[in-house]
Amino acid sequence: MSILEEPSVHTGQQHTVTIEKLTHGGAGLAHIDGMAVFVPGTVPGQQVAITITKKKDGHCESKVMKVLKRSKDEIQPRCAHFHDCGGCTWQNLSYDKQINYKEEIVRETIEHLTPIDKAERAKLPGRVLKIIPSPQVFHYRNKLELSFGYENMRCEDKEGRRIYFDENPSIGFHQPGQWATVLPVTECHLYDEQIGTLLSDVRRFMQDTKLPVYNPKTHKGMLRTLLLRRGVQTGEHMLAFVVKAKKKELEPLFQYFMRFGGRSGLKSLLVVENIGQNDKPENPKIHSLIGGTTITERLFDLTFEISPFSFFQTNTLATEKLYQAIVEGADLTMRDTVLDAYCGMGTIGQYLARFCEKVVGVESHPSAVEDALRSAGKNRIGNISFYKGRTEQVLHQQLKAGGKYKFSVVVVDPPRAGLHPQAREAVIAHSPERIVYVSCNTATFARDLAEFLKAGYELRTVQPVDMFPHTAHIETVSVLQKK
Repeated sequence: MSILEEPSVHTGQQHTVTIEKLTHGGAGLAHIDGMAVFVPGTVPGQQVAITITKKKDGHCESKVMKVLKRSKDEIQPRCAHFHDCGGCTWQNLSYDKQINYKEEIVRETIEHLTPIDKAERAKLPGRVLKIIPSPQVFHYRNKLELSFGYENMRCEDKEGRRIYFDENPSIGFHQPGQWATVLPVTECHLYDEQIGTLLSDVRRFMQDTKLPVYNPKTHKGMLRTLLLRRGVQTGEHMLAFVVKAKKKELEPLFQYFMRFGGRSGLKSLLVVENIGQNDKPENPKIHSLIGGTTITERLFDLTFEISPFSFFQTNTLATEKLYQAIVEGADLTMRDTVLDAYCGMGTIGQYLARFCEKVVGVESHPSAVEDALRSAGKNRIGNISFYKGRTEQVLHQQLKAGGKYKFSVVVVDPPRAGLHPQAREAVIAHSPERIVYVSCNTATFARDLAEFLKAGYELRTVQPVDMFPHTAHIETVSVLQKK
């Protein structure tokens, strides 16, 4: 085919392809007439019948119609819901294969997506270290959120009004792209091993009480989500029912929720009001039926109190591996002053504090700052302080370059969108010796990396850490050194 010819691939067409490899985001990659085709839900070596769903510049997206030939690398997934749930992407691959693919995805992503000169870009994959595996491959999550809802929802138009009919109230997960209904689940091998028993108890509770399940279309109903948190190191458990109701409606019902109070290890049983339309309550009112509103978890010798909506890394044991990688990359001395940006409840900074003179954390969420101050006090860490506000604003105002602190090392752990451009500029203005960039999205890290390279930093190492076995999520710890 001439390089001037357009590949004859169009939306709606059906093709048979063989999956070549896995890509950033978890989809399989195939080619049709030289055109890259992304195929979600596949693994390398499979032959699949697909339908093209979108055509974009340089690539197509598709969906699988049928698996025609299995891959030699496929294994039997442990979970009965694997093919329907969408929470696990690669449970049908051995764990060794999963982490090998993740390591290669990091290499390819920074090589192809870092917007710098091609020759310089080609050097970047050599900086990627061997991936650190998760200490636990199953049952590693310390948090799980299940949704109350309906298996089916049909609607009819009557006199110009749309009427929704709810069918089969249940508890489970929203499948990708189907937020109005839930897939009932009886097991989840990412959370605690006792989850199956708990789900049976919840279903019995729903049958006995007949409490109405929330309908996201009509915004009626009470039961919305069930939030589970546990201290992997402490054995403490939290159970929180998030409901659409106010206290006066709930008080007569508290006795129903109390039936979960006798569960082994249950430290906190909560009912949380959420009368808004978003699943995440903005100003949650929390009613404690058993214990307090927090549980404790340990990282190394540090103890943290975790409230229902605190941000805390989901894989406790792998978090310790991640933080060790941060310390190794930061190469701290007792003369260093460290900026911990996007610090959340301050877990990274509190671990770093023992290796340096001073840590300064910056976080925008007020409740996270409160958690950080409280835990730093309990952990008796005297050389850490926290600033409340958006990183880009704090670094341009209270903590601007040439001001109170001279940061020799900067640690950033931004959300998936990466660094705000002004935050990136402010970090560069401080001119630290080393920048340790913790990323949950290698694509946005690659974008930010280019700006740091242009500003006179060199990439020393990229350390992948597997925090989320059986999913396509990849965490990296990258070290940039000032030239």
